[in-house]
Amino acid sequence: MARPKVDIDWERVNELLEADCEGTEIAAHLGIVPETLYRRCELDHNISFSKYLQEKKAKGNSLLKEKQFEKAMGGDSGMLVWLGKNRLGQADKKDLSHTIKDELPFNIKLEYRNRKKDNPQ
Repeated sequence: MARPKVDIDWERVNELLEADCEGTEIAAHLGIVPETLYRRCELDHNISFSKYLQEKKAKGNSLLKEKQFEKAMGGDSGMLVWLGKNRLGQADKKDLSHTIKDELPFNIKLEYRNRKKDNPQ
């Protein structure tokens, strides 16, 4: 006797995938084993679960980026700075003055060479 077919709420699965949940997490949420979720994805959508996951995750990423952009354009200075650094490669000003710390590796090499010349073994 075959087991009854499990109902899978694909809208909920889509939401969880867009939120970056993994298949094992979603299966646990639905109370099924991951293999059932993967097999049903192929049966119900004619696509492997890994490809389905990639598509839904990409959609979630685009929605998240859109919200970040909206916040930045709405005047959220923190989001403007974050997007500037991460998307545009902007950075805070760096101190270009030389310090002893900057020269330390060179001094260590120089001292090692001098010690070796002074104490041949």
